[in-house]
Amino acid sequence: MDSQNTYYKGKILIANPFLIGSIFERSVIFLADHSETGSMGFILNQPTEFNVSQVVPQLVNCDFPVYYGGPVDEMILFYVHSLGDQIENSIPIANNLFWGGEFEQVKNLLASGLLTQKNIKFFVGYSGWEINQLESEFEKNSWLINDFNPNYLFKSQTKNLWNKTIEVPNNEFSFFGKFAHSPSLN
Repeated sequence: MDSQNTYYKGKILIANPFLIGSIFERSVIFLADHSETGSMGFILNQPTEFNVSQVVPQLVNCDFPVYYGGPVDEMILFYVHSLGDQIENSIPIANNLFWGGEFEQVKNLLASGLLTQKNIKFFVGYSGWEINQLESEFEKNSWLINDFNPNYLFKSQTKNLWNKTIEVPNNEFSFFGKFAHSPSLN
């Protein structure tokens, strides 16, 4: 992998409109890592029906929604945040965003009221690619890549995020953002 590809870290992946029938259909993924060892990210627009305290009882009264981050390690709770060194051992992504870090500090920040839906988002599982797998998917036009906007992460999202993000200048698929998911609804 050449060094120009490292700029993908901190960007979003937008599923090609013809990527149908998979977990990633109409998905928008925040790419948390992209390096010579592979890539990982979190689907931003697949909310689950659960809140954090239902998934992790230690985070009492945390009614923040949990999103489905992807099919890898679905039994693990991940979090992306803007709290930096307030959560030790956080891994920097880009745009003053981080993922992971000390869980005890997350509990303490929640208890003190410093943890809000404006600075953290929770995911079960993540999306992962082996070495060069994502590049191969780029060559097949499975994904479009675009800049990240903090509103994509810290606002409630649904599949409609895909419609908003696909409408980018000079994108041959941008007109698809105006159509409903099901052609019968158009």
